[in-house]
Amino acid sequence: MVNFKEDRRFRQCTKEMWVTVLFFIFNLLVTGGISLWIGYNKPVSEVKIVMGFPDWFFYGGIVGWFLLIIGAYFMVKLFFRDMSLEAGEGGENK
Repeated sequence: MVNFKEDRRFRQCTKEMWVTVLFFIFNLLVTGGISLWIGYNKPVSEVKIVMGFPDWFFYGGIVGWFLLIIGAYFMVKLFFRDMSLEAGEGGENK
């Protein structure tokens, strides 16, 4: 029988994976939700143009993405850690 010792980095990687998956789902909900809320079933005559784009695309696709890019920056700063990928080190880089 092999004596298995779990690497300490595994727990951090699992946390980072779940944070990323939740951020991706949030991203889809924000982008799709804003776009659908503003533009779904809207007659063409009521669609406003903002900087050359339909309003639903501008707010959901452009403004929403800029806000989510800022959110991704803070997600990485708060939840992610810099770790060595070398076998046997198992520690964090400081």
